[in-house]
Amino acid sequence: MSRTRYILVMIPGLGLAFILSQFLRSIPAVIAPDLRVELELTAGQLSNLPAALFLGSAIMQLPAGVLLDRFGPRKTISAFALLTAAGLFNFSLATTSGGLTFWLLVTGWGIAPVFMGTIVLLSRWVPRDRLSTMTALTVGVGGTGMLLSAAPFAAATEAFGWRDTLTAVAAFALMLVFVILVTVRDHPPNIPIPSGPGETLGEVVSGLRVVFREPRLYAIGCIGGMTVGSFLTFRALWIGPYLNDVFGSDLIARGNIIFLVSLAWLVSAVAIGPLDRIFDTRRLIVAIGGLLMALWFTLLAMMDDDSLLLASILMVVLGLCSGLSSPIFAHARALFPDRYVGRLVTAINLFVWGGVFLVQVVTGLFIDLFPADPMGQTPIEAYRWNFVILAVLLVAAVLFYLRVEDIPPSKDAGIP
Repeated sequence: MSRTRYILVMIPGLGLAFILSQFLRSIPAVIAPDLRVELELTAGQLSNLPAALFLGSAIMQLPAGVLLDRFGPRKTISAFALLTAAGLFNFSLATTSGGLTFWLLVTGWGIAPVFMGTIVLLSRWVPRDRLSTMTALTVGVGGTGMLLSAAPFAAATEAFGWRDTLTAVAAFALMLVFVILVTVRDHPPNIPIPSGPGETLGEVVSGLRVVFREPRLYAIGCIGGMTVGSFLTFRALWIGPYLNDVFGSDLIARGNIIFLVSLAWLVSAVAIGPLDRIFDTRRLIVAIGGLLMALWFTLLAMMDDDSLLLASILMVVLGLCSGLSSPIFAHARALFPDRYVGRLVTAINLFVWGGVFLVQVVTGLFIDLFPADPMGQTPIEAYRWNFVILAVLLVAAVLFYLRVEDIPPSKDAGIP
């Protein structure tokens, strides 16, 4: 079988796994107002739900990186999919804030290696100078999950309830275990794996020290954590309550607007990836994208409550600037030898999901400082200040990131 045919066979299973992971990271924004009413949650408790999922992904990144380098993406992703199914099923049955939070944490463990495992596979199957482009296409495929978590998920929740809907999703996750085991191959035929059975588990673990001794890792991790963290905090948590509390949008209206924002992000994720080869720079693309995100958050902070259309346009434009993961990971990938790729990408992802977790928790605690009205709705001032905070953090992250030298595709020959 040719390399192209191998890739075509692997695409469905990996694509569905990545779609599922993106779907799960995005659903809280749609059902957050309903959970708030059903379980009488405060803003802080509400923010703990998606934060728990991102925390689960964050704390499992380094173990997942070790397992990816030692046992390969095929076994690692399929084994973790079992955790995803278990977490989702129990989340659909939970009746307390603590139960919901814990099972979302478990679900976060389960989806931890999906994106990173896919990046590891791409690094073995595609040329290095095309890694950003292929990563962007992969993110674009996964972005379908973000679309499904908007209007389609809202419609399913309206028809069947969120508990039954997520039970069905858990069954889908269980099916993926079999699909991945059957279709995925860890490396091209007749090409050795840079790290694998040749390294003991202890040697793989010790390789983490090499990754974390690199000072540039922290600047790249910071920009990754803030660009992804700020957008996903908005998209996966606060956009639903913001539309509900400020503009009075119902479930279907929220789902439709969130769908448009998600579609904008999907377009940006696919379109931004190839730009590093067009302009022969990765650092400048990421820096400009981060500053534009800060600008749109600032303009949202200046919005009144009388123009849903203008607010929606700003949110869509924000989505169009936020798909920066592919040049960030390609930049990081250029700094390390091939044998560390699994540990490298999961180390970056630790910063990314750790950033999402911290931003969500901090913004939830901040919003709790503003008393809710008798209807349980948060005042617009709370959201405005949150947007200002996100804009300031993005600018600071860009300034820190600019200290790292650019490694454009034309000079990325790889490190042996």
